[in-house]
Amino acid sequence: MSEHPTVHATLRLASGAAIEKRRRLKCDRDVKLHLLEALYDDLARQARADSRAVSEYIRVLLERHLYGMMGAGGH
Repeated sequence: MSEHPTVHATLRLASGAAIEKRRRLKCDRDVKLHLLEALYDDLARQARADSRAVSEYIRVLLERHLYGMMGAGGH
């Protein structure tokens, strides 16, 4: 595992509407992603700290990046 310090707090979605939207939608798209071992290890550690699977943790990161800046509706 990488020896980088933990830099992110626990991730939570900003709004109840965004959480409800995620519950209704099925994740039906696959993305193949090549990562350095150290990056994957760091993601796995953060995911465990947040009680999430790595794939779910990455989904939350992407949602926060996109919808946190554009609003829950994607605008």
